[in-house]
Amino acid sequence: MAPEKRIDPETKKAMTLKELAKAYSGKYTKEEISNYWKDECKVAKDEPAPKAKTKAKAKAEPKAEPKAKAEPKAKAEPKPPSKGGDVMTKLAHLIFDDATMKKYVPPKVFKKFQEDLVSGDPTSEDDQKAIAKGMFKWAREHGCTDFAHWFFPCRGGSGAVGGAVGALKMDTLIDMDFGSKSANKPFFPVLPTERLFQGETDGSSFPNGGLRVTHSAAAFTVWDRTSPPFIAGTTLRIPCSFLTHFGRSIDEKTPLLRSMDAVSVQGLRLLKALGLASDARCLRSYLGWEQEFFVISASLYKKRPDLVNTGRTLFGKLPTRGQQMDLNYFAPVPSSVDKLLVEVQQEMLKAGTPMAVRHNEVAPGQHEMSPVFGVANFSSDNNVYFMETCNRVAAKYGLMVLFHEKPFAGINGNGKHANWSTEGEP
Repeated sequence: MAPEKRIDPETKKAMTLKELAKAYSGKYTKEEISNYWKDECKVAKDEPAPKAKTKAKAKAEPKAEPKAKAEPKAKAEPKPPSKGGDVMTKLAHLIFDDATMKKYVPPKVFKKFQEDLVSGDPTSEDDQKAIAKGMFKWAREHGCTDFAHWFFPCRGGSGAVGGAVGALKMDTLIDMDFGSKSANKPFFPVLPTERLFQGETDGSSFPNGGLRVTHSAAAFTVWDRTSPPFIAGTTLRIPCSFLTHFGRSIDEKTPLLRSMDAVSVQGLRLLKALGLASDARCLRSYLGWEQEFFVISASLYKKRPDLVNTGRTLFGKLPTRGQQMDLNYFAPVPSSVDKLLVEVQQEMLKAGTPMAVRHNEVAPGQHEMSPVFGVANFSSDNNVYFMETCNRVAAKYGLMVLFHEKPFAGINGNGKHANWSTEGEP
């Protein structure tokens, strides 16, 4: 049986899947080409071979041809494979959230995990194994080859461009078969259970300097279970707290988690005293951030040593036009910048961040993006990943994103508005 042919909306040619893959090889991934074939390419209608006895009829047949030409009536705009289809069909497909976990772990394990998040009880060893097994299966289905504990050490600053800088070390999704009798142990693909929930790394350089005894130089990363792991590239990122050998916090996440616990404990006391929500078991803290930033040409940025080294201008004169008459505020976003913002928005939506807004800000070259609010620690993680994503994607377009509080004199600086709220969890 001959292989099926479909019409490529871009070239209008009938091709087999193999021919389509060859035509787009090197430009798009196999998955993108396969989705394009299924969703956008329509089945080509084969013309019947002419029969010797019905030559006259075969000649008259072209009258019916207009039907084949009229087929493109349903002009659903073809989506090029580079876009990977409609992003709205892939919302949160790269995050191991509650909906995803429910599909990959046994119901009892999922239910107990949710209860542990509210009570703060540790996850049992058996449940840890089931969760690690399900998470590994899901990660491999999305092409992951590595995992990383992603944490936020106190660095005494976040670099010249501003914003927070996360830390991570990629570990391959493998482990040794220590039961083997071979001297060189074989290895196999797996997400080791004990390394999902807790990791050990070098803590001697956070913060930098100072004497300490060797056995206490290590630091430990612990999965923040209320912030779901997500996929970035080929790496499964696991949001973590970062603690010393003695349990001291040397990161920015642990103080946030402890403050959220304090708000919950004291908030429940207040509700009880007021006779309200007496059935609440915890009080959740929510955060909605609004991130402002400047987008400038990367080539011009590199010509300014003050911007490169401090994130702000230290010399020069004010521009002829600043932000008079608020001409920039909510004006159409320049097309070159909007391409960047759209791609960042799509990446964040896939990674489970509900990005809701993008627009021009008051100052020339200034913009803002923000999501719908979420649990405070999860929302903070999203903000850090957003800033990382912005400059990674900006490099493709020859742009640079500045998050410094005051990059330019004489015009507005960058705000990061934090909208806080709480809600009782029954």
